Amino acid sequence: MKALTTMLAERAMSKMEQPADGLKEWRDAAQAQITEPVVDATLFSRPSSYASGVVASHSGPFVGILLRKSQKIRAGGLPQHFLVAVTEHEVVVLERKMTATGGPMGKPGGELVRWQRSEVGVTWTTSGYLLKVTVVAAGEVYKCQVVKHPLNESFLRLLSDPENMRAAA
Repeated sequence: MKALTTMLAERAMSKMEQPADGLKEWRDAAQAQITEPVVDATLFSRPSSYASGVVASHSGPFVGILLRKSQKIRAGGLPQHFLVAVTEHEVVVLERKMTATGGPMGKPGGELVRWQRSEVGVTWTTSGYLLKVTVVAAGEVYKCQVVKHPLNESFLRLLSDPENMRAAA
């Protein structure tokens, strides 16, 4: 049985208007920070768990600190929100600062890491309304998540195939 939050999120997402240009807004945001032509880009987050967040909120600040630290370690040190952009030969990870004044796109941050596309391996599984993603690059493992949506699944296929040059649509 699905959790109530998952059912509500899926219902809301099914009613949302589908973007005509795929992930163009994220692609444009990444292109403003990268000199090479960007094939596509999307926003990722560190792994999280509603249940562990509830437990941490009832267990005091120390448990919350430990939870956030473990999420950061599993994400390979990446920030809470980050933009993954794919160019012809590279995958570039850019920091995003999501603030109340930054709007839905957040504020751009610096470049965090850059990998060769041929050296990046990606797997993902469905978890409610999220896709739990594991990226293996340069001998490191990065666990993250993205909203379950056909555009994001298309982006993950692009990310996992170095020969693929089609933007999500």
